[in-house]
Amino acid sequence: MSIFKTSLAGSTALTLLLTIGNTAQAQSAPPQQSTQIQEVVITAEKKTENLQKAPISVEVLKPSDIAKEGIKNALDLQQILPSVKFEEGSYAVPSIRGLGTYSEGAGVDSAVALVMDGIYLSHPLAMTPILFDMSSIEAALGPQGTLYGRNSNAGAINFNTHDPVNHYAGMASVGFGNYGEVDSEAMINIPLTDKLALRVAEGSVKHNSYNSDTTNNEDAIAARAKLLYKPSADFDIMLTVSASQNKTLGNTYGEDCPPGTYGVAACKNYGPVAYQGLRNQPLPDFNNNYIFGTSLRIDKDLGWAQLISLTGFSTYHFSVLTNGPTPGPTPWFVFHETERDKYVTQEVRLASEPGSKIDWVAGVFYSWENQPEDIKLNLDFVAPTPATAPWFSYPTNFSDYQSEAIFGNATVPLVGGLSLTGGVRYTHETKYLNGDFLIGTGTGAATTTVATDNSETQSRGTWKVGLNYDMTPQNFLYANASTGFKSGGLNVVVPGTLSNFAPETVLAEEIGSKNRFLDGRLQVDAAAFHYAYKGYQTHELWQPLASMGAPYPLAGNVLFPTVNSQTATFEGGELDVIGRVTPFDMVKFEANLLADTYGKFVLNLPYTPTLNFSNTPVALAPKATYTMSYQHVFTMPNDDTLAVGADSTVVLRHPVNAFYTTDTGTDIVYNMPTYHRTNVNLTYETAENGWSVTAYIRNIENVAVITDVEPGYPTQPYNNAELDPPRTFGFTVKKTF
Repeated sequence: MSIFKTSLAGSTALTLLLTIGNTAQAQSAPPQQSTQIQEVVITAEKKTENLQKAPISVEVLKPSDIAKEGIKNALDLQQILPSVKFEEGSYAVPSIRGLGTYSEGAGVDSAVALVMDGIYLSHPLAMTPILFDMSSIEAALGPQGTLYGRNSNAGAINFNTHDPVNHYAGMASVGFGNYGEVDSEAMINIPLTDKLALRVAEGSVKHNSYNSDTTNNEDAIAARAKLLYKPSADFDIMLTVSASQNKTLGNTYGEDCPPGTYGVAACKNYGPVAYQGLRNQPLPDFNNNYIFGTSLRIDKDLGWAQLISLTGFSTYHFSVLTNGPTPGPTPWFVFHETERDKYVTQEVRLASEPGSKIDWVAGVFYSWENQPEDIKLNLDFVAPTPATAPWFSYPTNFSDYQSEAIFGNATVPLVGGLSLTGGVRYTHETKYLNGDFLIGTGTGAATTTVATDNSETQSRGTWKVGLNYDMTPQNFLYANASTGFKSGGLNVVVPGTLSNFAPETVLAEEIGSKNRFLDGRLQVDAAAFHYAYKGYQTHELWQPLASMGAPYPLAGNVLFPTVNSQTATFEGGELDVIGRVTPFDMVKFEANLLADTYGKFVLNLPYTPTLNFSNTPVALAPKATYTMSYQHVFTMPNDDTLAVGADSTVVLRHPVNAFYTTDTGTDIVYNMPTYHRTNVNLTYETAENGWSVTAYIRNIENVAVITDVEPGYPTQPYNNAELDPPRTFGFTVKKTF
């Protein structure tokens, strides 16, 4: 109850501030400053609509938001999107409202649908490492099972880039920051003919290590070309080609106990540890990813409906080497993973004409994926020298994943401002995987080979139904219920032992209200949700014990299977209040509340103790996150502007990952303590010649925020944590023409 009181108090204080602000507008606003909150248009429901009339919760970033906060990549989004978090491991894995999926295994899908210009991406690794030439970023919160399909139980994040236009345009920027950061962005738009236009853009980011052992650095570059052919007003074709690469040295905090570790007996003499990097390691880490993608979009106005065809192809080559903590001259372990992925998608849909009485969309979707992978782990901590240390590897020799779906969604007006929304989707998919499990010693050949040949077929229907009510042109209510499912898959282990994991299903309910008051100067949006999951997917670090029973070919080795909990419950809500106090002052308050717990979760893996995680909290789901932000715009000579802003976020204490356990079944929990993180920014923009300068400081407190602690099941072989960046600051000079 105190949490809700705090949220309401913030909203009440903001309303009073706005009322007082009515008297502060003696001078008229300059042309570039509005007295109302700007309307936001979104496409999260695969149509163009006003955010305040969309019956779902959506967090939106405009290009100005991205620029002023110094956002360079998807990982930075959690700095300004309270409902979005990333678990930083070998790669950044997104979660929304505390729901996400992290796994080291091939064929394990993300719970968050990542979409680039309408094209669904196979995995987070297929995401461009740099956000450049963006028109908007939209995070749709909660299950999107009918429009986005099988792997959107947590929601969807849409990354929209600028399309070519029929006039010459260009932009170039360069930025500098601490840790030796240098970044760039450039764009050129050329009208080749009156029907053909080309837009080419690039982005790059390079900075030194945040940690003392040269890890947690970045060296990324990306480019994209979009060719638009528009022979008539009702027909256009868009071809997009993109490529990128990202080379880093990993991101691991390998001290004995990560910062802010509480409740762990082995760490009882450790207080909070300052952000000071890792111990030196004898072998260099690396984390490299090369991505290529192309897509073709066709839009045709048929007169009675809009026809949209989206064809996509993407591929990436990912390779990572990670050394464990180093108590002596030899790493505790060496982890090496390589992964190649090819992914093809095709979606064709019909949608109602804008302004139609009945708003509808219907379509079909197909995807195919091939994802060979090899994971090798040298267990140096169990042997006196690397030459005698055991190793194991589980290569995926061949994989084939296919999915087909048909879907439809419609909104029908009833009486007054009341309307009914309904949607259905049916999905059929098959997965096939062929692999081996190899065991050896030192640098020698494998002494044991266990073959895996496994397949799975799934079919599932999902639905959505909701009521929407336009109370007034400025007040909107909605309530909906929906189902969703996330694909099951295949683990590379001994046949018959954890070979398959089941799909994850959810029944979700949400109610929300979107409102504007005081002539459009105060916006108050609120939502509450409840999700009931069956088979919630999570991954474990599993080490079978020979002492637990009959001889087992993998005893003493380490695997990373994906498993299902029996049930899980996610519930909470958001309050988002925006106020334009004066034409020059904007205030925003956000409260995000979560109560995410496993209902029944009894983990009974072969040759390991049975553990009961029932009624325990889900990781990366803080009970409350509060954010307050403020921006003031100063008018300068010649109508130039100087915008100064600040935001501060408080995140309550929460577990950051699964449980460490010993072979006796003792639970050990790693928690991130309550912290606050503050960012400031300023932007000077000229009114006439297209110059701007942006400066920012992020994480002023320099707090070490843990996003991941590797779970050890059933033993605790090492402590290994991933952290958000420390305090960073920089500036960018930009020229548009």
